[in-house]
Amino acid sequence: MLRNYFTLYHLARELHGRLAGGYVFEIYSQQKNEITIACITPEGGHIQVHVVTNHPDLCLYTRNGINRKNRNTAALMPETTEKEILGVTIDSGDRIVRMELEQDFNLVLRLFSAKTNVLLEKDGAVISAFKKERRLGPPGAREDASARPDILRTLEPLAYDPSSFVAAYEAAPGNDAGEKLPAILPGFDRSLLRKLLESRGSDRRPSAIAEEFADLFHELLAPTPSVRIVPNEKPSFSLLPCPEPDVLHYTSVIEALDAYSAKTWQYLSTRRHAGELRQRLLHKQKKIRSEIANFHPGELGRQAELYERYGHLLIASLHCGDRGPDSIELVDMMDPSAPTVAVPLKPELNLQQNAARWFDKASRARDKLEGATRRAAEVKRQQEAIERLLNLAETLSSSAEVRHFNSTHHATLKSLGLAARESGTKQPPFKRIDLTRKATLYVGKNARNNEQLTFSFAKPKDIWLHARGASGSHCVLRGATMQNHSEIRRAAEIAAFHSSARNSGLVPVMYCEKKHVGRSKNMPPGQVAVEKEKVIMVQPRP
Repeated sequence: MLRNYFTLYHLARELHGRLAGGYVFEIYSQQKNEITIACITPEGGHIQVHVVTNHPDLCLYTRNGINRKNRNTAALMPETTEKEILGVTIDSGDRIVRMELEQDFNLVLRLFSAKTNVLLEKDGAVISAFKKERRLGPPGAREDASARPDILRTLEPLAYDPSSFVAAYEAAPGNDAGEKLPAILPGFDRSLLRKLLESRGSDRRPSAIAEEFADLFHELLAPTPSVRIVPNEKPSFSLLPCPEPDVLHYTSVIEALDAYSAKTWQYLSTRRHAGELRQRLLHKQKKIRSEIANFHPGELGRQAELYERYGHLLIASLHCGDRGPDSIELVDMMDPSAPTVAVPLKPELNLQQNAARWFDKASRARDKLEGATRRAAEVKRQQEAIERLLNLAETLSSSAEVRHFNSTHHATLKSLGLAARESGTKQPPFKRIDLTRKATLYVGKNARNNEQLTFSFAKPKDIWLHARGASGSHCVLRGATMQNHSEIRRAAEIAAFHSSARNSGLVPVMYCEKKHVGRSKNMPPGQVAVEKEKVIMVQPRP
């Protein structure tokens, strides 16, 4: 019921109550297939409306506050910035929510299952779209509005007058309720139609269906939104009351959608991480089974015996003169009645050297057999460990459980070569100082370490600092911008302390974005050329 017309009807009414009289702060996207409409309420609060496209399990939800990232975001539809929100309405005949703005702008949220999109209209013509549209411009999203029936006005007479329902039902095309009901009940999707028919059981008389429809219609107009959350199962949302114990009920549709979306994101994240873990285990299991299938100890043993036999035959026939260029025919001393044995030779070696060569190959074959036997035992142990881990991985139901699984079984996963990559948590080889929750300062240790910090580790938007006119450490401030003056001052004090001017009362420290720091081929390690720098006077502080 996520994109059901009645869900969106109540959603639009609740959004109107929260946003009408406020204004649009900005519109942007920082995740694939998701657009965020950041709004300011009339009371001055911040609400973000998130619309998700191309996703069967997510549609629309809200978040309080401002959560835009500093990077990897794209600003969209700048025409709407600081435009007042006049109201939020829903199309009378379809799942289209409109956010009406001043100066005849409209944000149109088309919340269809397969073609969810956000459009910007100006004077009724579409001038921008989040997802590419085949056509922009007039007549816009309203072109088919007159052809669609008004859903509530169509359903109300049928709910309040059973005879009207029966007459419409009998006149509808089709042979049974499954074919007739979609024709007379606009806005009822498959889930609502199924609910309507299942409630009556086998009683498919028009009058019985009319009675059940009236009850269901009244429940939809005064919904009890709920979210069902079961471990290891996808969350589900409903407008209708549900008596099951694992269902949470909410007082508003927005609250229920927010809770449902949060749990769905959590579920999808868990499935992704658990799926990646399971795929790694299955891939390793496949390799181990292939290795076991290719292990042939009997063949290695026969090779070792054959090589040793060749050596003994050659030692017993050192004075034999009947030798070919690449082999020699010898009688088996242990069984003279057996056919002669052709022993391969290396032409450049004499018989004694060839015998030593065969003894060496026999020894290496036995060593290989011994190593392969040990490896087979190890592979067998790994196979048992993988099967045990696969069984445990089936029970993971949250991201926290996945992390706990990786932590608890880290030693086993590492022995299998399946431990999670540690590159994301590996500490860089520089001194690290956390200035705030977001801002971190990295300090170089010597000339070559400075070089690595500035030209390998630092990103273009990081802030680079160095004491001016003095030798010292390169410093890189990450998680702050050129407007974060308090973080820059604290970082400058530390940069001054890690310089040859640390005992001075005031030290000039230059800073700029790292993209303005360069070097030439002739410069020694640690020396740089700086452009567009700013200078701040600070007291050195450790």
